Amino acid sequence: MKGKSYRGNRICFGRYALQALEPTWITARQIEAGRRAMTRYARRGGKICVRIFPDKPVTIRPTETRMGSGKGSPEYWVAVVKPGRILYEMGGVFETVARAAISIAASKMPIRNNSGARKLMCIRVIGAASNQRYARIGDIIVAVIKDAVPQMPLERSEVIRAVIVRTCKEFKYEDRIIIRYDDNAAVIIDQEGNPKGTRVFGAIAKELRELNFTKIVSLAPEVL
Repeated sequence: MKGKSYRGNRICFGRYALQALEPTWITARQIEAGRRAMTRYARRGGKICVRIFPDKPVTIRPTETRMGSGKGSPEYWVAVVKPGRILYEMGGVFETVARAAISIAASKMPIRNNSGARKLMCIRVIGAASNQRYARIGDIIVAVIKDAVPQMPLERSEVIRAVIVRTCKEFKYEDRIIIRYDDNAAVIIDQEGNPKGTRVFGAIAKELRELNFTKIVSLAPEVL
């Protein structure tokens, strides 16, 4: 996704706003989760405007189906967001309330932390067997930054350490509860295991608390 947003990049209905700084797809559930978080924190006060709408369908075909016969049925809807696009606007409240509410809404968006890295490529899993091909939740990996936000501490092609906080592969507990996340995500850490970013966006797995990643757990808005 290239280019910037030349429409919807100015505040029109409120005094405070949440603006996207990188391109992404935001699902209808994520948009609604951000709106509810802002409404609950403001205790139904002020005015909240949602400036994006999920108008792009994402189709998924069932597994083990023959080729041809067109696309699959729409599975969910997303809003295509480019850098500079206003996501939410808020007015009629104090600045401290608006900042806190917008910060909570930002944690619901599909951006992991504010260290500057957007996409990582795993090189190897630290402390794993030589034949282990995949990283699991809680594993520390050596990765290279494939895409990064400009003018941030971390740059593209930099080799870093990161801990896996969630995976698309389902995880089954002893009580037969199965949890599967929508995407794979990692948090960049230093040599001592502390996160380099000051905020962590999105839900993370509760196994990180048992692995002594308490700093990451304290920064996460939701632990599952």
